[in-house]
Amino acid sequence: MTRPVFVILLLCSCVTAWAQEQPHRSIIVRLASGDNVQYDLDDIVSIDFESEAHRSVDLGLSVRWAACNVGADAPEALGNLYAWGEVARKRDYAEENYRYYSNGEYQNIGVNICGSIQYDVARLLWGEPWRLPTRGEVRELMEKCQWVADTLNNVAGYRITGPSGRSIFLPSAGCQTGKEREEVGTGGYYWTGSLNTQMPSSAYNLNFQGYDGEWTASRAYGFSIRPVR
Repeated sequence: MTRPVFVILLLCSCVTAWAQEQPHRSIIVRLASGDNVQYDLDDIVSIDFESEAHRSVDLGLSVRWAACNVGADAPEALGNLYAWGEVARKRDYAEENYRYYSNGEYQNIGVNICGSIQYDVARLLWGEPWRLPTRGEVRELMEKCQWVADTLNNVAGYRITGPSGRSIFLPSAGCQTGKEREEVGTGGYYWTGSLNTQMPSSAYNLNFQGYDGEWTASRAYGFSIRPVR
């Protein structure tokens, strides 16, 4: 797996070096659609390659949203489920085996875990600048975008179109509150990194059933992650 990365980095270095030696010239990118896009070499600072899983979408909001869930390789793929603040998958999402619950109390790991390498699985697995969305960023997604129930490759979910005219698809990936994944195809639950300070045993999430961005649930539950950057 290391060789392709090395080749890409070498290609980027060569293109950047060549660009610096070729002032007042352009580079033409030929797209699969048949369109050509031209860039002035003086305007190119670096070249980044994004996989479909880590592709970001500019909806015209304060942050870019990922095209896929953590653990998914396509927008309609369900991806993995995680408890709030945990960075590993498990078979049973019960309060008793929640990492930050002991002696009848939930441990304080912060009111905002977005971007924490210890508690934010998006940052840990995808790297900087990816992270969990905040409660406010989810609220923005709710209020400034158009939500339409839709299917993608026979998977139910929501098509969310932003002010930019671009869109993302959130699959109805369900949730897990014990040993079985539930509500697949009907429900969607996506964690934010924001704690409910009035009830520290719960955190804010995006919920298809009442999707106003103000719904909270037990931190021990297994929900989906849709990163932002």
